[in-house]
Amino acid sequence: MRLIAYGILFVTLASIILVPLIELAVVYREKIVLDSAIRNASRVAKDRALQTEGIRDLNADIDEEKFKTYFSEAFRDVMNLTASSSAGNTLTYKSTDGRYETLTVNLQFDELSKPEGLVTEVKVRAEASYIFKTKLMRTVEEVNPAVNYQLVTEREYVLTVRN
Repeated sequence: MRLIAYGILFVTLASIILVPLIELAVVYREKIVLDSAIRNASRVAKDRALQTEGIRDLNADIDEEKFKTYFSEAFRDVMNLTASSSAGNTLTYKSTDGRYETLTVNLQFDELSKPEGLVTEVKVRAEASYIFKTKLMRTVEEVNPAVNYQLVTEREYVLTVRN
């Protein structure tokens, strides 16, 4: 009888320890997916928004509206999102499959004049509230709302033209 009690105790303690570790692995996976989507969308937007007139003068001048449009299209397609709103350089998305709550992307554009030509810096910050996948972690979040976890990705791109 003791052996059965030890077995039940072991299974209970193992589940209490393993479930948060499994959730942690899922969180890292989601962060990797979000980071990869930001990288790919930024690359597509950079390639299409670069203004060709400035290339001969070695100026990396981009059209910010084109950048936002192409970035938004690529990001939506990769992450399975729908565009909710766009105010200035802040893009807001809703998840179509319920994997994320509201996802917000902030874009910041800075143009710097350097001796080798005009350089454009683009800073991208994406954040979303994480929706826990396991029942234990959802219960913990219901009991303590301070457990709210944010997925955050920040990237900085320096766009230059070299001869």
